[in-house]
Amino acid sequence: MNILFIHEVDWLKKVVFEIHNLAEILSVHGHSVYAIDYANTWEKTRFRDMGSLKTQEIAGVSRAVAGSSVTLRRPGFIKIPIISRLSAAWTHYSEIKRTIKEKKIDVIVLYSVPTNGLQVLNIAQNLEVPVVFRSIDMLSGLVHNPILSSATRRLEKKVYKQVDEILAITPNHSRYVIEMGAEQAKVKLLPMPIDTAIFHPGADYRKVQQKWDIKETDKVIVFIGTLFEFSGLDGFLRRFPGIIETVPESRLLIVGDGPQRKKLEDIISELNLGNKVTITGFQAYETMPQYINLATVCINPFLDTDRTRDIFPGKILQYIACGKAAVVTPLLGIKSLIPDETKGVVYAGNAEEMAVKVIELLKSDDKRHKLEHAGLDYIKNVHDQQIIAERLEENLQSIVKSKKQVKITPDKKG
Repeated sequence: MNILFIHEVDWLKKVVFEIHNLAEILSVHGHSVYAIDYANTWEKTRFRDMGSLKTQEIAGVSRAVAGSSVTLRRPGFIKIPIISRLSAAWTHYSEIKRTIKEKKIDVIVLYSVPTNGLQVLNIAQNLEVPVVFRSIDMLSGLVHNPILSSATRRLEKKVYKQVDEILAITPNHSRYVIEMGAEQAKVKLLPMPIDTAIFHPGADYRKVQQKWDIKETDKVIVFIGTLFEFSGLDGFLRRFPGIIETVPESRLLIVGDGPQRKKLEDIISELNLGNKVTITGFQAYETMPQYINLATVCINPFLDTDRTRDIFPGKILQYIACGKAAVVTPLLGIKSLIPDETKGVVYAGNAEEMAVKVIELLKSDDKRHKLEHAGLDYIKNVHDQQIIAERLEENLQSIVKSKKQVKITPDKKG
């Protein structure tokens, strides 16, 4: 098949995630894979750098899978805030149409809505190419501006109604797109993939252990991610002295940065936790398995808010893929896929309960190891990226076949 992946983030600068893994695995399987992106992190390289409307093509892109090759096409745009998106919407239309025709695209995997979603649907319908939408976020909920959020929501509804199929990462995402107007028969579940060649037990963590002066005898609690106000870490920090009192060798390692950092640092200072809590700032993606393997227990204490309720944080899969038990908030998006505590996670509804569950796991090797083994089995059977890529491949082949049959049937009748 000739497959086109379309997103509205920077393919080359974005931290490796499933679009890279899945596209590259399909290329290794022998398919011709193309991608169209938008350099959303653009900067001017010089004072008079206004950008360009020309398409940049980069062949042989491989970021995640050895031996893979994706051809990236990046439509140009004007480097002026707001106008950058508007100009990209126009250049994407032309480039998507040109790529479909020139490369004889069989099927499109669409990840985006505002910048190029409607353009894709208009072109694909005219050229009779099926479009599969990959639902990994409640997109309008990511937009903070009320006016833009409302506009994005309207665009979502149009896209969900018109695509040929939607692949949702959780049952909760399936419910969401159906409520937004998608036909139930077109919505299927495709869990988030995890690269177990990267995230696995046994990654050598000695460098990061030395870097942050962590002793072999320390029992390390690890959080990884951006420090948003909803992180829940402020509440957990206020319970941390109680954890130290019960398990004196406890250390808390917060791997990340963000708007909440100053608040967390103030709490650390207030509670005199400087020798027990470390905020590392953002660290290189390739070191994440090292930080996770350093952990005794991992946490995700996100507050249950309108913004977080329906999400499924990928870090949870990374935790349990590295063989670590995780104590997490029972957000609807997580529980819709992992309904109970038999797959490597323990649920805690608030900071106080999370502290209790963390203490229990720090003190009980048997319970912790049982959770760790259960989590590894779950990852192997449900989220391994090779399994997910094969399921995606089957979906794409099926929808291409169905589309071709629809084209042929009217001719037979004639």
